[in-house]
Amino acid sequence: MKKAITLLLSGVILATSIPAGNSRADMMATNEIVADSDISILPMPEKPSRGALDPSQDALEAAIKAVKGKITIPKEYSEFDYYFYGSTSYADTYWNLTWRNPKDSSYIQVSCDKNNHITHYSKYDYSAKSTGIPKYLKKELKSTADQFIKQIAPQISSKVEYLDANYESIYSGTYNYSYQRKENGVSFPDNKVNVSVNSVSGEVMSASVQWLYDVTIPKADTKLTKEEAAKIIGENLKMELVYRTDYYRIYDSNKKDYVQKAYLVYEPNPGYISVDAKTGKVYLTRSEWIDKTRYAGSGDYEKEEAVNDMAKTASDVLTEEEIAKINELEELITKDKAIEKVTKNSYLYIDKNLMSYNAYLNKSYNGNKEANYVWNIELRDPRPVDYDKDSKYYRAYANAQVDAKTGKILSFKASLDSNYNDKNGTWNEVKIKYNKEESQTKLESFLKSQIKDRFTNSKLVTISDDYVAFYKNDEPVYGGYQYKYNRVNEGVIYPYDHIYGAVDGVSGKIYSYRSSWNDNVVFESPKGAMSSEKAFEHYISKEGYQLVYEVNEINIYDPSYKGESRYYDDSEAYSMKYEVRLVYRPDVNPALISPFTGEQLTYDGKVYKKIKPYSYLDVADTRENREILLLSDMNIGFEGEYFYPEKEITEAELIGLMEKVGYGYYTEEDKATENKVTNEELAKSFIQRLGLEKIAAINGIYNTGYHDQSEIRSDAIGAVALAKGLGLMTGDNNNYFYPKKYVTRKEAVHLILNFIKVQRDGIY
Repeated sequence: MKKAITLLLSGVILATSIPAGNSRADMMATNEIVADSDISILPMPEKPSRGALDPSQDALEAAIKAVKGKITIPKEYSEFDYYFYGSTSYADTYWNLTWRNPKDSSYIQVSCDKNNHITHYSKYDYSAKSTGIPKYLKKELKSTADQFIKQIAPQISSKVEYLDANYESIYSGTYNYSYQRKENGVSFPDNKVNVSVNSVSGEVMSASVQWLYDVTIPKADTKLTKEEAAKIIGENLKMELVYRTDYYRIYDSNKKDYVQKAYLVYEPNPGYISVDAKTGKVYLTRSEWIDKTRYAGSGDYEKEEAVNDMAKTASDVLTEEEIAKINELEELITKDKAIEKVTKNSYLYIDKNLMSYNAYLNKSYNGNKEANYVWNIELRDPRPVDYDKDSKYYRAYANAQVDAKTGKILSFKASLDSNYNDKNGTWNEVKIKYNKEESQTKLESFLKSQIKDRFTNSKLVTISDDYVAFYKNDEPVYGGYQYKYNRVNEGVIYPYDHIYGAVDGVSGKIYSYRSSWNDNVVFESPKGAMSSEKAFEHYISKEGYQLVYEVNEINIYDPSYKGESRYYDDSEAYSMKYEVRLVYRPDVNPALISPFTGEQLTYDGKVYKKIKPYSYLDVADTRENREILLLSDMNIGFEGEYFYPEKEITEAELIGLMEKVGYGYYTEEDKATENKVTNEELAKSFIQRLGLEKIAAINGIYNTGYHDQSEIRSDAIGAVALAKGLGLMTGDNNNYFYPKKYVTRKEAVHLILNFIKVQRDGIY
C-alpha cells in the first residue's frame, strides 16, 4: 500500500516512506516519490531557512540519482525513506536516504550534502553471517576499501593517504581502514575518510567522508623551519606540573585504608597551539567570532556544573526520634541551630522573604572514609502567587548544607531576582556596588571562617563574570562574579578537588558556594621533578609534532539580519565559513609527560606504549601460518619480534590470549603462572569457559574413543569427550589424544579459533 508524505517539521525536516516500483503516472497522481531514478513529484513548503537548499522534488531526485550512480541498491531493498535537514549556523544542508528490505528489516543508508557528495554510507544486513573468526587478512581487504573510496568519492580518491587499519571486535567482525587528506605533500588530518569492511564476508559495511570541497588550499611554501616553529611554540606554551589520578583506589598499608593515588605529570597549557608556517603567527584557537554580540554566549564552565539539589530518599531521611538518639551519641547541633548558622551568617545572600524553613539529617561521605552527619536545609518564600493580580511572580529560595557536628557551612545556593521587566520588556538598571576584587575579598573572608584548612591549601584558578544584571546600549552589565580555587599540594595543583563561590556585586553577598575535597588522597612528591623547559623538550620531540594543513572555523554574526520567513529565529543570523592554513602543530597524544623520566604517560599514569600490529620475524606469510596471522590481525598475540610457534604455551600466556579474545579476565596472579598446559588441561579449560563443567563431571557416561583414553585423568574424561564431540579438540590421524602432551603456541592459536567458532555458533 502506498503512503503519502508523512512529516513536515518547521520547514526543515521532511520524511516519506514509500515502496518502489509504482508507475510514474501513479506517482504524479498521488504526489509520491519512487525509489528508482524515475521523476519525483512532491509538494514543497516555503523557503525553510536563510541560505538553505530548498527541499524540492528536483533536489531530491538529483540526490537519489547521484547516490544510485555510485552505489548499487539491490532490488530487494524496495522501501524508501528520506529526511531533509536544512542548513543552520551549526550544520550544513544534507539528505539522508534509506532503502529497506521489508523481509528482514535490513537497510542501506546514505547521507549526502547539498552538492550530492556522499558523506556517510552504512549497510545493516541482519540475515548475513558477518561475525566470528575473520576469513580475510587485513591486507587482503585494503584494496576493497580503496576501491570503495574511488566509487563513492572519485574526485578525492587521489588525495587520500592510507594511515592504518584496526580490527574493531569479534562482535562486529570488521576491519576499519583509516585515511586522511594530503595536499601538496602535506597531511591534512582534519579531513579524513574511514571505511569498514567485514572480515568474514569481505563486504563494505560503512564509510564516512569528512571533507571540505570548496576551500582554498594554500601553497606548501614555508618560511619557518620545524625547529624555528618549535622555538616559537616553546615561548608561548608552558608545561604545567599538575596532579592527575586514575580514580582507582589502592590499599595503603600505612593508613590501613584504600586511598586515591595522585601522580604528577607535565601537561601543555594552552591545550591547543599552532604556528603559521609562513608568518610565524601563533594561533591559540581554531574557532573565531566576527561581530560577536551578547547572543554568542559566554560559555562559563560553572553554569554547566550541577548544583547539589539535596534530593532525599526514604532511606536517607531520619525521624525526630532517630535524630534525638544520634544527638546523644554524636553531640550534633540541633536543626534550629543549623538553620540559624545559615540565616544569621552575614556573608550569605538571604532574601528577606525566606520565611519557610525545613531541614533533614543524613550522612555524607564526600569521597572520604568517615561519614559526616549533615543538615540539609531548604529555605523558601511561602507567599502564594496570584497570577491574575501579582505583577511579579518571582519567589526566592535557597538550599544549604551544614556539618551537624561542627556547624560549618558546607554548601549554599540562593536564587537571585531578575532585573528584567516582563511588563514592558525593558531592563531595570541597578548599581553594581562591588567589583571583582572587593567581592573576592568578601568570599575569601567567608572561606577562612568556614573551611580555613582547605582554603589555605588551595589556589585561585578562575575568575569570571556570572549573571547579567541588565543591558546598557545593547551591552551586558554583569552583576555577579564566580571564583574557582583548586587544591594544591606542595605548590602543585590537584584539579579534582576545588572550592567554588559566587558573589553578588549589587549586595556584596555570596549566593553560591560549595567545595569538593577528598581527604583520602596520597600525593606523589614533586621533589626531583625536571624543569618546565626540560619537560617541553621531551614533549615537542614526541611523535605528533609536524607540518599540517588545519581548518579554522570563522563564525559570523549579522546583527542587521531580521529574518526572511516565519521560520526565522536568532540563530539564522549566524553563518560559518572555513579557512585552511598551513601550520606547525603539536598533535602529541597523550599529551602528558613524566616529570621524572620525560616519558609519555597515559591518562592513568602508566608509561605510554604505542600499539603496534603484531608482526613476527619467524612467522612467514604462508598458508600454514594463516591462523597466526588472522589472530594477529584481530589484535591478539604475543609481545616481541618473535612468535616462537613451537614453544610450549604457559597458563599465563593462554589466559592472556583468551582475555584478548573476550573470554576471561587476566589477573595479576595469572601473570605469574608459568606452568605449561597439557591437552587434557586445555580441554577442561574450554569446557569450563563454555559453562559445561558440571555436565562434564558426571561419572560413568563418557567414552572418548581415543586409543590412549586410559592415560586421561579421571576428572578430565568428560571434558575431553565433550571437546571432541563439539569439535574443539581432536586426536591425531592414528586416533591418539596425547593427554599429557604440552600444547605449543601454534597449536593453541588453532584451538582458540576452534573455541571461538564453537562458542559463536552456539552448537552445544
